[in-house]
Amino acid sequence: MIAPLLRPKGICRLGCLLLCIVAGAMIAGQASAQSPGSDVSYTRYSRFRIPFQTEPNERRIRQIQLYFSANEGLSWSQASSVAPEQNGFEFQAPRDGLYWFAVRTQDFDGHFFPLNLEGVRPGLKVVVDTQPPAIQLQALPARDGEIGVQWVVRDENLDPASVRLDYHVPGSPDWQIVPGQLPVQGQRYFTPATNGPIEIRLRARDRADNWSETKVNSLPSNDYTRPMAATSEGIQSRPPDANIRLVNSLHLRLNYEIADAGRSGISKVELWYTQDPSCRRWQKLNDFSGEVRPLEFNVSGEGLYGFTIIPRSGANLAQREPQPGEQPQMWVEVDMTKPVVRLGRIDVGRGPEAGFLTITWTASDKNLGSNPIRISYAEQLAGPWTPILQTNLENTGRYQWKYPDNVPVRFYVRVEAVDRAGNIGAAESAEPILVDLAVPKSVNLTVEPGRPADGP
Repeated sequence: MIAPLLRPKGICRLGCLLLCIVAGAMIAGQASAQSPGSDVSYTRYSRFRIPFQTEPNERRIRQIQLYFSANEGLSWSQASSVAPEQNGFEFQAPRDGLYWFAVRTQDFDGHFFPLNLEGVRPGLKVVVDTQPPAIQLQALPARDGEIGVQWVVRDENLDPASVRLDYHVPGSPDWQIVPGQLPVQGQRYFTPATNGPIEIRLRARDRADNWSETKVNSLPSNDYTRPMAATSEGIQSRPPDANIRLVNSLHLRLNYEIADAGRSGISKVELWYTQDPSCRRWQKLNDFSGEVRPLEFNVSGEGLYGFTIIPRSGANLAQREPQPGEQPQMWVEVDMTKPVVRLGRIDVGRGPEAGFLTITWTASDKNLGSNPIRISYAEQLAGPWTPILQTNLENTGRYQWKYPDNVPVRFYVRVEAVDRAGNIGAAESAEPILVDLAVPKSVNLTVEPGRPADGP
């Protein structure tokens, strides 16, 4: 889909020409957002139109060229070339990220202005972001008639003011707003206007107007009839990370062993689960006939699950079902969200730093480990990719690589982030990196008389 227009921002003088450079994509009749105090615009469309406007009665222009840079002006690529009467360019972004735009003109004598784009200032900066925010929302144990939830919202271009929480009674079309400004990561307790079950929703948008929402169900605390088992540690909001097994699939395979089976054998295995970190609410997920190994089943979505297996003998004897407050035999967190990775500047060293490549990035994820970063390079975006290091890096956001002499003259760079669940997020350079910066020049000129071709 093509965004219809880009709204005019101002006039940029290019020699004797005036071109209209734009600031925001017109999407569904509304301009894309612009970061406060910034000249960067955001759009959720990867394809959009950039209009331009020449001076009235200007007839010297033969063509107008659009150039873009995906590395903040280190290198430029021509996107398209049009005649002045077309009044605009259509641009297709190869991937999400920040793009700088500049134009140059050619007259009917073949002269270009500017002659080249070295050091040119962009007339337009646009962040293309087609992905909605990633939201994780989880109900907390209710307390004194209050409902609690905790959440994490992840997006490189998140609009923090957009995070909002509301709820409604199932079957009712109306949503009630939970007042107050919300952080991008936190928790909130509130008193709903009902004593029955409610559905809670967290919504957020990014600056490109991508919206995302996640819902959970909850009950006020006075709807529980069984008291929570007391512990010396009180209510636990979340088990320690060391006790949680991370997986990146909704289909789980649970292995187990049985002690003291007895001569009657096992008639069935009951699988119980809780999504309450304080284990106040338990539900039976399924009964498996006989001694099935492993237990294979699906869960409804991302989040934290506690599992307990209760085998029942052929004589119909079994341990009691899990009680409120009783810890599960295993905690599992289902995390299928890839880390968000963005490439920053990639600088080729000069002078004393010749032979070095400085790579910058940002990577974020709820479950990033201590060394989640992998960096590689390839002559083509399709690969094959060669690791720069054989070991993973810390997520410092910067790495300086002493590249070997046999690397290609031009190559792409990829930065990957692997979370503890095995999800991989990646970002590649939009343009190949040129590491051969040598400029040939002539030296030691000599001259000698020539002899005519038809001479003696």
